[in-house]
Formats: sequence, structure tokens, C-alpha cells
Amino acid sequence: METAENAIQAALTGHLVFSTLHTNDAASAFMRMVDIGVEPYLVTSTVEGVMAQRLVRLLCKECREPVALENVILPTDFPVDDYRRLGQPLYRAVGCRACRGTGYTGRTGVYELLESNDEIRRLVGERSPSHLVKHAAQAAGMRTLRQDGWMTVMRGLTTVDEVIRTTRMD
Repeated sequence: METAENAIQAALTGHLVFSTLHTNDAASAFMRMVDIGVEPYLVTSTVEGVMAQRLVRLLCKECREPVALENVILPTDFPVDDYRRLGQPLYRAVGCRACRGTGYTGRTGVYELLESNDEIRRLVGERSPSHLVKHAAQAAGMRTLRQDGWMTVMRGLTTVDEVIRTTRMD
């Protein structure tokens, strides 16, 4: 609580404050701050944006193999129409000497940036559940962690399984 109070006071006096907070997604950060004791009116007047991030493993470029869409078990939220429009193949992890048999080398981030607006401030001020804040942010154009993960899959950088492993269904 003391750290949160210091951050809020710094923000109220015009300082740009960056901090970390452990939540499942960007929308949950608002209610997490309220849960630790920050008054909702202080949260709404100081938080301009929240970024959530996850790391996904990158496919090894030495051994990744294209896989037909029909041979992949896709969750219902995978954007099949967007994928077909791009024409980029899906890949699977294989494993080789370069990646020590894992099929992956390195990591990249998938991100979700929630920018505060009047509707989000109203919802937070009313202590609305975080799923309503998330829906309002999506209506304003926010791309979720999962959606950003699918973009990473469609660019051929990671696998469907990796996005499923690291993100929640929206």
C-alpha cells in the first residue's frame, strides 16, 4: 500500500510513473490497485494506461516445419479468416542441434495496451468487474494478449500451442 500511495502522489504532482503489478491482464490492474487500498477516484485520475505482457518462445529457424491448417487443433478464437488472407504458413516446432532439440530459440513478447478513456474511468470509479473494463477497452480498439499472440503465430514466429500455453482465451 505504501508503494502504491507513493506512486499515486508522484503521478498527482505531474510525474510520469512506471511500475509493475502482477495481474492476469491489463484490465485487472485497475481493480488490483483498488484491492490493495488505493481509492478508485485516485486510480481513475492517475492511471493513463496499462501494458500487460507475456513471453512466448520463438521457433527455431533451422528446423521449424510448415504444417497444414487441417493438421493443427485450433481454438475457437483463432482468426482463421485473417490467417487465410495473409497466406503465411503455420509452423510446428521440430528440434535440431541448433535449438538443442526443443524446436525453439529465444523469446519475444506479446502485449496488451489498455489506454484509459472516459468509459474505463467510469467503470473503475464504480468498482466494476475487470471483465467489463476489458470489454470497454476492446470496444475502444485494444488488442488483447491472445490476439497479439495470434499475430505472432501468423507471422511464423511461434506456434499455436505456445500462445495457448501463455495466454488466456478472451
